[in-house]
Amino acid sequence: MTDLTYSPYSYEIDADPYPVYKRMRDEAPVYRNEELDFYALTRFDDCLAALQDWEAFSSAKSTVLELMNGDEMGGNMMIFMDPPRQTRYRALVSKAFTKARIDALEPQIRSLAVEHLDELVGRTRFDAVKDFTAKLPIDVISTLLGIPKEDRDQVRQWSNDFLHREPGSGDVTPQGLRAMVDSQTYYQSCLDERRRQPRDDMMTDLTRASIRDESGETVQLSDDDIRGFFTLLATAGNETVTKLLAQSLYWLAKFPDQRRRLVEDPQRARNAVEEFLRFDPPSHYQGRWLNRDVEMHGVTMPKDSRVLIINGSSGRDERRFEDPDRLDVERNVDVQLGFGFGRHLCLGAQLARMEMRIGLQEFLARWPDYDAPDDGLERIHSSNVRGLSGLRIEV
Repeated sequence: MTDLTYSPYSYEIDADPYPVYKRMRDEAPVYRNEELDFYALTRFDDCLAALQDWEAFSSAKSTVLELMNGDEMGGNMMIFMDPPRQTRYRALVSKAFTKARIDALEPQIRSLAVEHLDELVGRTRFDAVKDFTAKLPIDVISTLLGIPKEDRDQVRQWSNDFLHREPGSGDVTPQGLRAMVDSQTYYQSCLDERRRQPRDDMMTDLTRASIRDESGETVQLSDDDIRGFFTLLATAGNETVTKLLAQSLYWLAKFPDQRRRLVEDPQRARNAVEEFLRFDPPSHYQGRWLNRDVEMHGVTMPKDSRVLIINGSSGRDERRFEDPDRLDVERNVDVQLGFGFGRHLCLGAQLARMEMRIGLQEFLARWPDYDAPDDGLERIHSSNVRGLSGLRIEV
């Protein structure tokens, strides 16, 4: 048997990480990579425990391996914060990112899905990512924020450029750095415009949101805070749904019996979303910095270690899920780690679930039978997001 080696930068592993994850769960539940200097947790219970223990497993020094160098991230990305700062920031953002505002989006999300999919009706071959799954999430986020249609492709491209990594490297590419600068300039121009001319959109709501902090003072989001939230939505919010929806369509081609269940009863799509998140999630690990020594399975991970909580593995853990390598759209996934857990549960989980459910229902209503050949796949590569940048559908 070959040596057990795991790197989040390996294109070969990224193509199918699940056999490696199984070996890690069985042979090294606390895996150590000396060369890249990190530990990794792969079993469901261990991942769940780590995600809940934010005091030991800190997010403040980044959650992405290549950015974790021991320094506080600073900046204004909520995923790179610990309480109480994260609690205050989340409370402010939640003033605008309300359940009522998300619920009100459902007719618009369905209309957007119908618009994109109806353009493909009659074609015998198309790219589900480029023609549908990459368009729907950015359109939804743009509708929520108030970004005009003519700018949406550019916002999506900035996100793709920032996330892309070259083989064997964790560094942001020069193109990715330019994308970050250009996107921040664009978001600031949007904020300036909202202050001059307020609108009925989340962008305007965020400029007005306020809460009382622990000292009783009224606090608001700074422009840096709001731009950080836009970046989070345009990267994490956009990319994860794009990838999850594409991968779901791919797996429904490989499991036609499961596809038939969703065609027979479109309401099963709600539960199917939870199964796809378990089976093949887009976000594969959450990085954490240890604030103290932590012992698991006889291994002590010392303070100031970098730890990868590999939720992409936890969903295939046979200790938690029966026959985990089998897709079952009616499976009961009672605890979901695909959107994180605890303090860092994804704020946009409700919106992502709605986009997924509607996307699956509308796609299958038009193409109840289709194929997705393996030679029609293209992958995008980043250290912690796994998914497709191209998916050829043959009707």
